[in-house]
Amino acid sequence: MDELTMLKRKTVQVGDIFQILTSEGVCYGLVTHTHPKWKFVVAIFREFFSKPPKDFSVVVSKEPQFISTFLIQHAVRQGLFALVANVPVPSHLSEFPTFRATNNLKADDTTWFFWSGDKEWKVQRPLTEEEKKYPEGPSLPSAPLLVERIEKDYRVERDYI
Repeated sequence: MDELTMLKRKTVQVGDIFQILTSEGVCYGLVTHTHPKWKFVVAIFREFFSKPPKDFSVVVSKEPQFISTFLIQHAVRQGLFALVANVPVPSHLSEFPTFRATNNLKADDTTWFFWSGDKEWKVQRPLTEEEKKYPEGPSLPSAPLLVERIEKDYRVERDYI
């Protein structure tokens, strides 16, 4: 991607799209929210491009591969990811996501912890089909782990049951 298509600023904002280089090609992420403790929520889109799309809004209008909290500001400042555009966050990603976590994934009596940005609650039962789609976390994966999840086609409903 040439310098003309990169954003000149290094301060991340909601709506920023960042370029992710993987072994399979270039894909993109979108900054959807900020949070005082977890900093940023990002949506990752597993569609690979040989050249930059004409309209990034179309890229982020699709369902993301996964959603995660992520220190995108640090990754941009370190040069790991480049900001390439800023678009309005699409309506299907505008609500703060509900995250899920557990400390006992393999047990029959798994306790699940849910967090929606300001509220926390827990349940001790199998997840519903809808809850299986909630993002894992909140956690702060490294940039290499983020790329690895893209490359391995990580899906929270399949890979973090």
